[in-house]
Amino acid sequence: MKFIQIALLVALCAACNSKPAAPEEPDTALYNDLQTQLINAKPGDIIKIPAGTHYFDRPLLLDGVKGVTIQGAGKDQTILSFLGHKAGAEGLKITADSVLIQDLTVTDTKGDAIRVQDAKNVTLRNVKATWSGGAKASNGGYGLYPVGCDGVLIDKCEASFASDAGIYVGQSRNVLVTNSYAHENVAGIEIENCTDAEVRYCRAEKNTGGILVFDLPNLPAGNGKSCKIHHNKIINNNHRNFAPEGNIVATVAPGTGMIFLAAKDVEAHHNEVIGHKTMGAAIASYHITQLKWDDKNYDPFTYNIKLYNNRFERKRAIPDLSKDFGKMVNVYFKGKPQDILYDGILDDKKPKGSNPMNICIDQPQNGLRFANIDAANDFKNIQTDLKPYQCK
Repeated sequence: MKFIQIALLVALCAACNSKPAAPEEPDTALYNDLQTQLINAKPGDIIKIPAGTHYFDRPLLLDGVKGVTIQGAGKDQTILSFLGHKAGAEGLKITADSVLIQDLTVTDTKGDAIRVQDAKNVTLRNVKATWSGGAKASNGGYGLYPVGCDGVLIDKCEASFASDAGIYVGQSRNVLVTNSYAHENVAGIEIENCTDAEVRYCRAEKNTGGILVFDLPNLPAGNGKSCKIHHNKIINNNHRNFAPEGNIVATVAPGTGMIFLAAKDVEAHHNEVIGHKTMGAAIASYHITQLKWDDKNYDPFTYNIKLYNNRFERKRAIPDLSKDFGKMVNVYFKGKPQDILYDGILDDKKPKGSNPMNICIDQPQNGLRFANIDAANDFKNIQTDLKPYQCK
C-alpha cells in the first residue's frame, strides 16, 4: 500500500510539473523602461535587467544599434517569462551587430525564445531558454536562434523543451557552440545551412536527436559546408518526438545520436555517443526524406564526412517504432540498434569507385554496428563491411 501511495504522489507531482504556472499580470513598467532603453541605446551601452521573475506579454526588440549588451543578474536570477504572450512571438528579437546577451533566462514564448537575425558578431553567454510546461508541440520552435548571421558564439548556454531545436544556428557563417547543454528538445543542437561551424564540449541529452547537421533546400543562404563536431557528450537521446507534423525534425526517430543530412565537409571526432535505442549516427542524402524541392542550386547529397575516435555505446532496447527511420532499422536489422548507418545514395556526377562520396569512418571498436543500407535500390544490397570507408 505504501508503494502505491508513493507512486500516486510521484504521478501527481509529475502532472503538476507538466503545467506551466498561470501568468501573472505583465510588468508593464519594467517592460516600457527596458524597451525605451533599447530604442534609445547607443553603441557600447549595457542594459541591465534586475533579478527576479518578470512577466512580459510582448517581445523586447533591439534593431540596428551595434555593440549593445543585454545583461541579467544571472541565468537563474533573471527570468523573463512570456506566459500570456499577447503580441509578437519571440522573447528577445535582435537585429543588430555585435550584440552580447548574457546571464538571463527566457521562458514560455509562443515562438522562438531568443532570435538574432542578420547580424554580425553575436554572443549568447550563460543564457537559458525553456518552456515550463514540458514537451509540447505548441512550444516555440527554437530556444536560441541566430539566423543569417556572420560570427556566432554560443557559450555556457542551456535550452530545453523546444518543439524543433533547443540550440539552432541557421544560414550563418563562422559559428561556435561550446560548453552548452541541450536537453529534452526534439533536436538538441542543430546546425543548418551554415559554413564554418563548430560544436565542441557540449552535452546533448534526452532529446529526440542529439546533434544534427542539416542542409535544406529553398533557403536564401544556399548550401552550407565545413562543420566540426567534437568532444561532445551525446547521451540518451531517446525522447519522444513532439515536433509538429510537417516540420523536417518531425521525421527524426527517437533514439538518434547524430544526423548528417545533405551535409558536406563534416568531421565528427572524440564524441561520446551513448545510450541510443535506434542509431548512433546517420549519414544521409536529402533524397532519403522523399521530399521534393524547387531550388536549382541545391545540392542534396552528403559527402566528405569523417568520423573517427568517437565512442559508440548502444542502448539495449528495441529501436523506435514511431517514425519511418526507426521502423526501417527494425525491419532490416531485426530490432537491433545500429551505431552508424549510411544511406549509400550516390551522386552520379562524382567519380566512380567504391567510395565516391568520400565517407571516411575510422572507428576501430569491437562490435561496432555499421551498414550501408543501399536506400537508392530499395535496400536490396545492404552491406556491413567497413573497409570501403576506411580512408587513409
